[in-house]
Amino acid sequence: MATRTSNIPEQPIDTYARLAHLLRSPTPDREALLDRLYEELLARESKAYAAGWSDALTEARRVRPRG
Repeated sequence: MATRTSNIPEQPIDTYARLAHLLRSPTPDREALLDRLYEELLARESKAYAAGWSDALTEARRVRPRG
């Protein structure tokens, strides 16, 4: 299972629209829908995690004493 990351920031409305689309789209069964939602959440979590590390590294570099 691969997670997708992107350099394009997504607005919250995009997230809601994407999840609404997933919920409204036809799926063969309930398990397939849950799989789709789980994949979407993993992708969002990966982006948030990466952004958090990026922010933390930027902050660490900013406050690191120069020697």
